[in-house]
Amino acid sequence: MSENVSPLSPQVAELVAIGASIGGNCLPCLRYHFAEAIKNGCTIQEIEEAIKLGKMVKERPINDIYKLADDLLNKEKERK
Repeated sequence: MSENVSPLSPQVAELVAIGASIGGNCLPCLRYHFAEAIKNGCTIQEIEEAIKLGKMVKERPINDIYKLADDLLNKEKERK
C-alpha cells in the first residue's frame, strides 16, 4: 500500500485549508485548520494572509453577481 505524501509542508497545507474553509463556508473546518496552523508553527501574519486570500476569492463571485444585477437594472431603466 502506497502512502500519499504531500509535496506541501504541513504549514502550507494548513494555510491552504484555511483559505478553502472560507471559500467553502465551513465554520468547523476553519476552526480546525486555524488551530492546526497554530500547532504547526504558522505565524499570525501567515494566517492573516491566508484569510485575506480566502476572502478575496470568496468576494469575487459576490461582486460579480451584484454588478450583473446593477447592469440589468440600469439597462432596463435606460430602455424606459
